[in-house]
Parts: sequence; C-alpha cells; structure tokens
Amino acid sequence: MKNPPRILIVEDERIVAFNLQQRLAHLGYEVPGVAVSGPESLDMIERLAPDLVLMDIHIEGAMDGIDVASRLMDQPSVPVIYLTAYSEDATLKRTRQTKPYGYLIKPFSERELHATIQMALERHKVEEALVRNQRLLQQALDAASLGVLELDRRTLEVSASERAQSLFGWDRQQKATLADLLGCVSENDRPAFATCLDESLRQLKSISEEFRILTEGRSERWVRIDARHWPADQMTGVIQDITDRKHSELRMKRLNEGLEQLVNERTAELNQSIKELEAFSSSVAHDLRAPLRAIVGFSQELMRAHPGDLGEDGLAMMQRITSAGQRMSALIDALLNMSRMTQVPLQLGAVSISDIASEVAEQLMRGDSGRVADVRIAPDLEALADLSLLRSVIDNLLRNAWKFTAQAKVTRIEVGAEKRDGEAVYFVRDNGCGFDMAFAHRLFGPFQRLHREQEYAGTGLGLTIVQRVIMRHGGRVWAESAPGQGATFYFTLAG
Repeated sequence: MKNPPRILIVEDERIVAFNLQQRLAHLGYEVPGVAVSGPESLDMIERLAPDLVLMDIHIEGAMDGIDVASRLMDQPSVPVIYLTAYSEDATLKRTRQTKPYGYLIKPFSERELHATIQMALERHKVEEALVRNQRLLQQALDAASLGVLELDRRTLEVSASERAQSLFGWDRQQKATLADLLGCVSENDRPAFATCLDESLRQLKSISEEFRILTEGRSERWVRIDARHWPADQMTGVIQDITDRKHSELRMKRLNEGLEQLVNERTAELNQSIKELEAFSSSVAHDLRAPLRAIVGFSQELMRAHPGDLGEDGLAMMQRITSAGQRMSALIDALLNMSRMTQVPLQLGAVSISDIASEVAEQLMRGDSGRVADVRIAPDLEALADLSLLRSVIDNLLRNAWKFTAQAKVTRIEVGAEKRDGEAVYFVRDNGCGFDMAFAHRLFGPFQRLHREQEYAGTGLGLTIVQRVIMRHGGRVWAESAPGQGATFYFTLAG
C-alpha cells in the first residue's frame, strides 16, 4: 500500500497548528511534526524529509516563514505552501521570490487545502522528473560525443568541449571568445547568425540554428547549434556536424526537382494521350455505328421481305446476324458510357440513394410486370456523391440483381446500409442464383462472366462501371455470395 504524503506544519499558534493537524489527518495525510520557529523548521526538514511544508509566514524568532523558504531554495527541493492571514503587496512580492507552490489565505476550507496540496505535490513530481530527464539527456549527449559550447554572457568568453574545439579548429589551450566563434562562421551566414545570437543574448531566448563554418586548411562544414540560457549568466549549446545530412538534402532536392520536371512532362504527355484516345474512341464509335445499323437494318428487311426465299435455316442465320449486331451496338454504347463516366469531373452533393433506387426498381417492375417481386428499399439513405455517377452505380447493381433473380419464384431485392467501424456501408442484396466466391476476383473485370451468356445476357461491363465510379469517389466495392443463395454487393463512398 502506498504511504500517504508526509506534510510538515510550521505554525507558532498551537491551537491553529492542532486544528490543521486534525484536518490533514482527516484528509489522509501524515504529519511527522509541527515546528514553531525558523531554526526548528529547518532542523525538522533536514531530519524528517517531508514531502511538503505548510508554512505560516509569521512564526517565532527572527526568521519568518519567507526566510525559511529562501533557505530551502539552496537545498534539495521541498515544495512550500504559505498559510497566512496577510495578503499585502509587499508580503506577496517577498513570497514570489521564493517560488512557492501555493498561497492560502486564512481562513480556508478543507477543499481548498486539499486541492492546493494535491496540485503542489503533482507539480513537484513533474519538476523532479524534468530534472532527471535533463540529467539523462546530458549523459546521452556526452555518450554521443556531440560538441558542447558554453558562453559567459558577462565576459563573452566561450568554453568548448574537445569535440567542439575540433570542429572549429581551436587549440585546446586557446581561450576563445564570442568574436572567435563568429569569425569561424562563413561570411554568407555570419550576419544572420550574429543577429540571431544577439537577439538571444538580449532576450534570453533559446536558439536553434544551422550555418556553415570555415577553418584553416579544411573544407566548408555545416553545423547545427541548439542553445539555451541558464542561471549564473551561462548560455549552453550543443553543436553537431551536419555536413553529410546537408549534402544529402542538396542531392535529394536536385533529384526531386528533376523528378518533378519529369512528372510534369509525363503528365502532359498522358493528358495529350487521353485526349487523343477520347477523340479516337468517338471516331471509332461513329464509324462503327453506321455499318452496324446497315447490317442490322438489311438483315431485318431481308427477313421481312423474303422469308420464303431464305427458308428456315436462312431465317435462323439472319436472326443470329441481327442479334450479334445489336449486341455489338450495345457494347459500343457501354464502352463509350464507361469512358465518359471515368473522365467527367466529379460534381459532389447530397444524393438520395433511396430515391434513385426507388425510381430504378419501379422501371424494372413496370418493364416486367408478370414477375412476382418483393423489392425493399431502406428510407433516408443519403451520401455525398456525384448524382449522375451514383445513379449509374445503383442502376447497374439493381439491374444486375433483377437479371440474376429471373428464375426465382419470387424476386427478392433489398437496398440498405449498415455501420462498420464507424463507416457507412451500402448494399444491394438479392435471392438470385449467386456465384462461387472462388471466382469473385473476376467480378469487376471488363467482359468477365461467371454465367453463360445464353442464360443471362449483358455486355459484361456493368460491374466494371460500378467499380470505377466507386473508386473515383475514394470508396470500395465488393461482393459476398454462394451458389444458389443469392448475392450481396457492398460499397462505400468517401465523398
């Protein structure tokens, strides 16, 4: 069990001291002693090593509580909280000089006393940890052989460690000054460093600077100095040779500049290629549509005008020609549609997935009124997306579900959303023929089919369009299924 904090009371009024002792005990603290004078309190602090001192300012003898606290500043740190009925400016000014951990004006409540003590103990704990860390840091710097510089702010004399002397080319017996330090700095960096150092000395500000130094018989070196001010007019800094890092940064900068130029050139070439490809696609589509229309049109006219001359086999062949032409025309339209969808800039806004799904479902049921269908769409499904592109996603997924549920006695389709790890995941679920998850990786590839075209017609581009649109929105799309158990397509939208 952790021992309670030990608090020494310095109070010459015995009734007040007794009351305070009782209150501290009630709050769970231990009181190892009560002192009534300055000498007695210093003796008890040395012998008992309390965690904190509650110090009345006016106590017996020539020393008052502030004098005692001043003495404690030169010893291992002991947090002091003043207890007094006096709050005049002169008294407060004297107490501030001793850096107290608290100041309670009598009378005070137990809550105030407890809160002030807890805050003081916590502050003292943090300060002790800081001192330990600073000591460990100094040991680490020594172990790493980093150079150390010390500047006397009064005399401007510079003391340097062996590593720092080596960097600046100083003799070990040399008594260096601030002028010697500045004399080693490259002429290009000297004005800026001198200004920074002067400001630091005037305002007692820490500095962290990188600059070049030149020493006799040696090439230019880059160094970094991190310095701060300490009591007793001392400024201490750690200096490090960073020449290799600077040269690496320069090489990296040149490499990045070259890469940036190369990326810009390749981007321009890619944009030009995209424009040429779009123009080519439009031209090819236009040039292909005319002969396709002629093939389909003449085939249909031959079947209408000369059915007897063609015979049964001829009519069958002409029907196959017509169907193939129509499929090719649909395929051209799908390819162009996919190209436009992946190139058009996104126009983001609030989109109602519920409304889009309801419209598409109504069209599907109206076009196949003989089918028994149960389509359930969750209300208030909304997302931040491009309206036309998201409409294409919902249209393709619902038509896909409608197509693969054609052989079910009752078509069941559900559109909804759920939360997964704080992310909205939308889904379209059906009770169709499903598929084997071993082939799921082929779902979103262009012209990939998991079922025969004779059973389920289509261009093979619907899910490819879905994936590309979702990826443009920064989202993901995937599916889960099993043969004969329907399928569920999930997607997210990052906006």
